[in-house]
Amino acid sequence: MLAGPFAFLRDMSISTRTAITLSALIGLIFILAGIVSYQDSAQRTRESGLATLDHYAREVVKEQETRFARIRATHMRATDLLRAELSANPRLDDPAAFSAMFPADPRGGRRSADALYTGASTPFGYVRTIGGFIPREPDIASRQRLMAATGVVSRLGEGIRPELESLYYFTPENALVIFAADRPDRLSFYRKDAPSTLDFQQQEFATITTRAANPARTMRCTALRHIMYDRTGGTWTTGCMTPVDLGGRHVGSWGTSVPLDDLMPANDLNDVPGTGVILISREGRLIHHPRYTHQRRSGPESMLDLTTTRDPQLAALWAFVQQHRDGNYLGEALDSFVAMRRIDTPGWYALVVQDPSVMQAESRRLILRIAITAAICLVLQALAITWLLRRRVGAPLARLIERTRTLTRRVPSARFVDVDRVARRDEVAQLTHDFDIMAERIGSAQSELERKVADRTKALRRANLQLKLIATRDPLTGIPSRRHLASEIDARLTVLGGEGHYLLVFDVDHLKRVNEVHGEETGDRALINIANGIAALLREGDLCGRIGGAEFAAFVRADSQAEAMNVVERVRTGLYGLETPGRYGEMVRVTVSAGVTGATAGDRFDALLLRAEQALAEAKQGGRDRAIWHRPVGRRHNAIQRAS
Repeated sequence: MLAGPFAFLRDMSISTRTAITLSALIGLIFILAGIVSYQDSAQRTRESGLATLDHYAREVVKEQETRFARIRATHMRATDLLRAELSANPRLDDPAAFSAMFPADPRGGRRSADALYTGASTPFGYVRTIGGFIPREPDIASRQRLMAATGVVSRLGEGIRPELESLYYFTPENALVIFAADRPDRLSFYRKDAPSTLDFQQQEFATITTRAANPARTMRCTALRHIMYDRTGGTWTTGCMTPVDLGGRHVGSWGTSVPLDDLMPANDLNDVPGTGVILISREGRLIHHPRYTHQRRSGPESMLDLTTTRDPQLAALWAFVQQHRDGNYLGEALDSFVAMRRIDTPGWYALVVQDPSVMQAESRRLILRIAITAAICLVLQALAITWLLRRRVGAPLARLIERTRTLTRRVPSARFVDVDRVARRDEVAQLTHDFDIMAERIGSAQSELERKVADRTKALRRANLQLKLIATRDPLTGIPSRRHLASEIDARLTVLGGEGHYLLVFDVDHLKRVNEVHGEETGDRALINIANGIAALLREGDLCGRIGGAEFAAFVRADSQAEAMNVVERVRTGLYGLETPGRYGEMVRVTVSAGVTGATAGDRFDALLLRAEQALAEAKQGGRDRAIWHRPVGRRHNAIQRAS
């Protein structure tokens, strides 16, 4: 019996009481589900936000590592070019050329000629946007290094734009040669304004290249500093320096500056509100901070030293970094959400921080949406349950009660048992049985369909793979075809240019005689051996392919013509040791002739192949089994005889 506060339910119909009871229970379930859903959604929002921050932290690290890898590679290349110039360029000994490039300055020392900035021809070719400062007269060796460095910074500086804004060479004697085409001051400080007493050896960019500070002789990067020529103190930059040692002595360093505006572009995190990037060096110097570091903002460099700062927020930031020196952190800290990663090359820490109010605002919007949705659902479900119960339960139940009353008056009690037993065998059981059968049949049909789809997919993949092999591989030898090789070579020439690349063309000598004497199958096997031999004898990164018939080609990178000829000789002599079994078991050995040519700017595969085949024809005419370097018509060709 219903009593107490629920006594009013006694006078209601069963459908109404059921509707109220179900609505109350479902409402309670909605409330509990809403609470759980909110907590789960808030947690997922937090996890998603942290995952986004961690993603951007990884992207920051990736971007910075890419930048530093490019700087390191440029500096290593610069050192190689400097050594090459010092050993091979006779014009470095010309005092007149040095004086033309760096005329004497009335204030003492030398400055770069204006023509080096506006554009002029030098012993290294055409150079521009070069500034130079030499505080006192250099000795012969220093003069040669400065001239060679001028050519190197000009050549490489043009190639690293616009990713890197500068490349410079400076010496322990305070001489400096710089390429920086995009600086608004046109390098006037080094070309005109710098006093002859300028001494930057105590600057951080110079001290980190000394043997005492850098015994490993590797690239090191500075903290955020004022750029040397800006006396206003409003231009901030960091830079990476690589020492140059010749003959065991420190003679200079390569440097590349990274202005603050280029270090972390302002639009990198525009799609993540309330977020900023902080960069800190391992020594505790602030490199980038959305609040504290701004270009054209004057201030002492000491304000960026976190180890001595009096700013409580910066002090807490440095304490956090020291606590997590391994460089990996993701969570809540510093009254923010923080994702921290380590940038290994400079030893910096990258922190992506977000104001917690951003996620809290999202959570508040989420709970409001859940509450409104839950309220609407509660009202709608109450109305729906009431209507359905009255229509589907109340009315049929009333009719059923009327029928049962009639039956209880007319039918003996034994009939009730029979009726009840039969009632259990209704359409619901039949439908359940039918649905089980249909479900089983649908499952079988779906399994068969999935099997057929899988078979067709495998067949299609095999066909696509076969088509790809046919399109790119020579059907006999399995190495790249002429069309594929030409495409790869043209692509490399477009990206890398022609300098330092060579095309080697090989042709099997007397292959027709091998086919006639030992059979065409032997000739085909010899071609396969030759193809495999060429591929095995080349270095990693070199390309090779079959041009057609008995002709093969290789595209290699070498520092000089002599190195390219050494490569072709190594391949040619290596192929001579290959033996192919003939039709009767006899071993057949063949020789190859080769033509070699070097790529130049603007070359394409067809032009290279034409020159190499001209050299190959000369090798054939000269008796075969040799390699010839291509020379223009009318000049004498040099041939390298195969060592017997």
